[in-house]
Order: sequence, then structure tokens, then C-alpha cells
Amino acid sequence: MDTREQILEHYISNDFDKDDVRQHLLDTEIKNKNSEEIANYLTSIPPEEMGGLTAISGFYYQFLVTIEYIIEMLAGKWDFVIMEHHDDVVVGKENHLRFIQVKTSEKVKVDVTASPASGLYSRSLKDKDGRSFRRNNSWVDKLLSNAEYAQSSAGFKTEFQLYASYHFIKTSTYNFDIYTGNKFYNKEIPTSDHLVNKISEQVCDKEGSPYSYFENCGESVNQLLSRFYIHTGLSLSDIELFQHHLCMKLNSLLFKDIGPGITMQVEDLHMLIGLLCNKCTYKSNPEILLITRDSVEDILGEIRNKSIAAASSAANKHDSIRITNRVIELLIEELDEYESIHIEFIKDKIYTYKDYLLEWISNGGNIRQVIERYIDGTTRTSIYSRLSDSKRETKLQDLFCVILILIIGRDSFLQFSNNNGILLKQCKNTEKVFSFLSLEKKRNLAFGLQKLESIIQTADLQEQLFLLDKDLSVVLQNYNDREFEVSEKWDINQGVILGTQGFQSEAKLNKVPLKANIIPGEMLKADFLDSLDQKTDIQENLKRIWEIYQGGTN
Repeated sequence: MDTREQILEHYISNDFDKDDVRQHLLDTEIKNKNSEEIANYLTSIPPEEMGGLTAISGFYYQFLVTIEYIIEMLAGKWDFVIMEHHDDVVVGKENHLRFIQVKTSEKVKVDVTASPASGLYSRSLKDKDGRSFRRNNSWVDKLLSNAEYAQSSAGFKTEFQLYASYHFIKTSTYNFDIYTGNKFYNKEIPTSDHLVNKISEQVCDKEGSPYSYFENCGESVNQLLSRFYIHTGLSLSDIELFQHHLCMKLNSLLFKDIGPGITMQVEDLHMLIGLLCNKCTYKSNPEILLITRDSVEDILGEIRNKSIAAASSAANKHDSIRITNRVIELLIEELDEYESIHIEFIKDKIYTYKDYLLEWISNGGNIRQVIERYIDGTTRTSIYSRLSDSKRETKLQDLFCVILILIIGRDSFLQFSNNNGILLKQCKNTEKVFSFLSLEKKRNLAFGLQKLESIIQTADLQEQLFLLDKDLSVVLQNYNDREFEVSEKWDINQGVILGTQGFQSEAKLNKVPLKANIIPGEMLKADFLDSLDQKTDIQENLKRIWEIYQGGTN
């Protein structure tokens, strides 16, 4: 059994005193919970509760300390990190081991003779078989006794750390300042030292047998305490500072190849805790975690991917909002030039549609994908990157203008469908569907129909099935064809090839005819602009125009 296994088995087999409140927290909020549930629980806790004297504050602070050591492990200082949920953290590299106990208090400073600081050396009195004795269960006892299975005589280098959220203030009775300065774990401790004298007092193990450090650990109390360090960390009131400090450290590891654009948030820290609890449990014991470089790199890889995706989503959202606002402004500027009596009515429709677009974007809508689907009928294209900003804006302005005409002329609101292929909008509560296709470069109608057929034939089965029972109209834009002045009825050549299997028939049962009404978008827009100069009701005019274009010719 290697050293790491020995340590883990030691924690499993030893009956440490456990905090009942902490145990209840673990049983109700951590054990048998998935990583997302744990992360959501931690995120839901108010900062004042996290930084107060509560069961969660001690547990959470211990995890922040553990993450601090995980960061050191990733930098190569340690090979593994072990966390026992009640107090302890152990780190190791080859024969070098450090045992850490984490202690918290709502106070920033505590006299060493007052609770909880007195737990450093205080030993409880136990009665057994008619006699009373002191147990070796002070914080220092718990730390130093770890040397039993990692003795110096066997080649181990052991260190002991008490990581506290508060300062230990000396009194006339006890002065432990020598240990707060022992950060290199190599102080020579005099025999007159207060802690040496206290820990050297006669004590028994939990069975009542006399306990000797020299006999059990192979070293004197002075020798063991020469490697004991009291580390004062950030206070519970500064727990947010602790969180952000760790996030900054993790940022430099996770995103060093990307730059400052992506940062780890506190919510990501909580997800890290949840994933560690789920993926690093030792032998299905939920109270002990074994964390190695490989395991934590896999976990951080998940967080990195999520953070990059979230940053990409945020960037897309910002870009979508920016370009939407810009194009709406351009559309209004274009229509203002006509000085029409209908302009206020039209602006009201535009702003209503803008509100819809911004809400759609906030719910995950993506203007980049709109442009891709509008031109190439798929999001698997590089067209967005090939277009300049001004051409993207022009394409969207043409699209929004036609959609505006539809909204006014049909007196019906159009919503984007949830497909990933050709750009579709569906009228509310009807089977009427409008598709929009803009040619990248001006070509004739035949070219446009050929492209439309290719898009539909390569669409996925779900999208093809969606279109089969719909009343489909396709608005074609950016074409150059003088003969294309009225709508045309169109049957896709030889039908849509559906992905059916198991039929062997000459009848081609998997080919289903698809019909559509192809609308000349350029003419539609021209008729709309002409109607701006008319005094009659513009909505009635556009309704009449739509009736004409929806008819189509064979």
C-alpha cells in the first residue's frame, strides 16, 4: 500500500470527533447530489451567511483552502490533494507530506486561551472503566499523530499546518507566535515553549492507553513541532476576496492561451467544488476526496469549455444587440427620407419588432445565424466571416424591411422558427410559413431556385418534415432578373428525398413533392416604397399587394 493509500485508509478507519452540524450539512446538501445541484446550492447562499459563523462557512472555507492547494498542485508543487470534509487537507509529493487542519471563526482575532483558539491545545476529559483521562484530541494532536504512518526514519518529510481564518493572540499564559512565523517548517523549538509543554503532558488515546509521540511517531514533541506552522488566512468577512483571488489564479492557468477576454466567475468556482465532490470521491466514500493532477485537469477542462462557450455566447449576444440596433436605425433613416404621412404608424411597427428581436436575442437568438441562414440556408457556412460589416447591415436591412411589410400587410406577427437551416418565420396560430433567401451575389431566378432546391434537399429530416404540410412562401432577394416581376408557383424537382429506410420500390416512396410560392422580394419592396407616397390607408394597400403576390403563376 503506497503512502497515499495509507493516508486515505487512516481517515476511513479512524473515529475522529465530528461536528454534528457539519455532518448534517454534508448529509443533506452534498452527499448524493450531482455537481450542478451542489453548485446551485452554494451560489444560492447569501454572502453574509457564507461569511458568518455557520456550518456552510467552515465547509466552504475548507474547500477554498483545498482549491488553493490544488492550484499549487497544478503548478507542480504537489502530486495529490486529499480532502476530508470535516477539517483536514493533505498534500503530498513523493516522500514530502503536509497535513493541514482548517479552522474558522467569525472573529478576526482570538486570544489563544479563548474558544475556538484554545482548541489548538485543549484535550477533552473522558471517563472509561471507572477512570478519567485526557484524550489526545486537540488540533495539534490530530495533526502530529499523522506522523505515525509517515515517520522520518522511513524517509518521509512531514509538515503540519493549522490554516485559520483568524489571528491567534498571545496572552500572559500562552504565546504561540513562534509558530505563526514558521512558514518554512524548520524552526528550532525550545523545550520551554508553551505548546511543547502543553502537548508533552500525559495523555491517552481513545481506548485509554497512554500515548507517547516518541514511541508512536519516532520523534519527540519538540522535533514534530519544529515543522508546525500556524497560517493566518483571509477572514470569513473577506471570503469574497478569497474567492476572487482564487478565480484570478485559476484564470492564469485556464485561459493563458486566450488572453484577458475570458474570466472565471465565482459561479465557476462553485461548479468546480460540485465537480470535485462528484468526481474525486475515494472508494465511494463521500466524505473523502482524492484529487490528482489528471482528475482536476479533466474537471478544469470542463469549466474552461463552459467558460469559453459562455464568453462566446455573451460576445454573440452583444454583437447581435449591437447590429440589430444599428440596422433598425438605418431602416428608420431610409424610411424617413420619404416624409410619408404613414411614417409614425410604420415606426411603431418597427419598434415593436425591435422589442421582439431584443427579447429573442436575450433568450439565445443569434443574429449571426440569421444572416447565415438567410444567405446559405444553414449555419454551417463561412458567409458571415466573408461579409464586411456594411454588407451584413445591408443584408439585415433588406430582411427587416420585408418582414415589416409582412407584419403590416398580413396584420400578423411573425416569429422565428426553431430550425437551423433555411430562415423561416411562421405566422401565429396558422400553418402559413415564410422563408427568406438572399443571394450572395445578384443572379437570375433560375439560379435562386437551384440554390433553394439544394438547401432543402440537404436539410435534415426534421426540417423537411416540418415543411411538408405547411403553406410555404419564399421571399427571394438580391436577384437580377427582369422577368421575375410576379410570384411563381414552384415544385421542387422530383420531390424531397426523405430519409426513410426499409422500402425497396421503384416508386421512390421516400420522395415527397414540396410546393412553394416564390415571391420577388425586390418588387415587393418597390411596391411598399411606392405606397408610402399614397394618401390611402397603407395597411389596406399592403394587404392588397400581398393578395397579388400570394397568388403566384405556374
